[in-house]
Amino acid sequence: MVHGREIDGKTDSFGVSGFVYKNVFLIYDKRTQSLWYPLDDEKWTAISGPRKGETIPFIAEPPPVSLGEWRKKHPNTKVLLGSRAHLERKGE
Repeated sequence: MVHGREIDGKTDSFGVSGFVYKNVFLIYDKRTQSLWYPLDDEKWTAISGPRKGETIPFIAEPPPVSLGEWRKKHPNTKVLLGSRAHLERKGE
């Protein structure tokens, strides 16, 4: 899922909140700690916090490519992952 980060001329940073709603991880913006959920197929919507009701559009869905290929074309891409501890426990 690829989405924009600029709202009202400001570039936001996002992280994975650790909360799950209807089997979807909620993201949060680091500036206001508002929680965001994909209410439809076009945008994230802030569902709590000071930005409740604001939206961030998804960018057209990219075609499937390997992460290596994507990074060559978009070297500044940030990838959000869940807890590494959770991933390591699965491998035990």
